[in-house]
Amino acid sequence: MLELRDLIKPEHIFLDLESNDRFDVIHQIVSRMTGLDPAIDLVQFEAEVTKREREIPTGLQMGAALPHARSKGIPEVIMAFARLQEGVDFGAQTEETARLVFLFGVPSDAINEYLKLVAKLCRLLREKTFRSKLLSAENAEEVIAIFQKT
Repeated sequence: MLELRDLIKPEHIFLDLESNDRFDVIHQIVSRMTGLDPAIDLVQFEAEVTKREREIPTGLQMGAALPHARSKGIPEVIMAFARLQEGVDFGAQTEETARLVFLFGVPSDAINEYLKLVAKLCRLLREKTFRSKLLSAENAEEVIAIFQKT
């Protein structure tokens, strides 16, 4: 089974992004993702994530957001992590803003695998120490080390 620690890559970790808009956050993350399968159309992927976010906001109550999209153009599950300098409204029901953003791209045929990953991530996010470590990590290597311990 695919694990979060298998997905997190240093080139997909973005610390202290500046933005005050969830759609700009999505744009910044997608536009900075490198080392992906060249067949992935990042413009299309960003459009799909943005469309999904407009339909159903992905803000969680724990200061996190999980923007994502299913796509035929994504050959395998991909994930990026961004920590925002200031909280951004991702539409959480509690009006809590998000500083921890986990962006996923999911192949159309990998929904069950994705749901298991999200369930595990949500369990981790309920732990204050996990969130605190992500908020205080100084670099991508520290973020990876946090995920390696999960």
